[in-house]
Amino acid sequence: MKKIMTMMMMAVVCLIMASCSGNSNSDPKAVADKIAAGETLTEADYTTMIDYCANYAEKAQPYFNTINSGAATDSKEYTDAVNELATMSSEAVYLDAFRKAITDADAAQLGEKNVRKVDELAKYEAFPIADVSDSAMMNPDVVGDIVDMPSNDSNGVIASGDGEVVVAK
Repeated sequence: MKKIMTMMMMAVVCLIMASCSGNSNSDPKAVADKIAAGETLTEADYTTMIDYCANYAEKAQPYFNTINSGAATDSKEYTDAVNELATMSSEAVYLDAFRKAITDADAAQLGEKNVRKVDELAKYEAFPIADVSDSAMMNPDVVGDIVDMPSNDSNGVIASGDGEVVVAK
């Protein structure tokens, strides 16, 4: 009887610990519902979204490596990788919404810790969220990058150089 009581007490303690440590914001569905409802997202919501996208990206990267390895497109290895990515993508129901929300956020909304996470995860091909450490997200005075210079008309050009950051003065 004493053993049963001890086991019941341990079960109750585990249940209490699980409910106290659980955070509704760590539930991807709850965060997706907030996005759909147009609610303001918290830093914890962004953490949940980043973790969700990171989990997908880490699992998908080996398949991207196979596809990018130069394997023949009619090989079993290539076909299996493409099929597995398609399956993973269809199962990751919040992926597109989370990527968009993260991309649309600024550094203040993401929080410093999440900005560092996004920068770390940018190495994964399946985590196509721009490296935010060098972007306008970190400097509100940045108005854009010079992407292409006109070949013959310099009227209205405010700076020169391809890929250089343009800062408002």
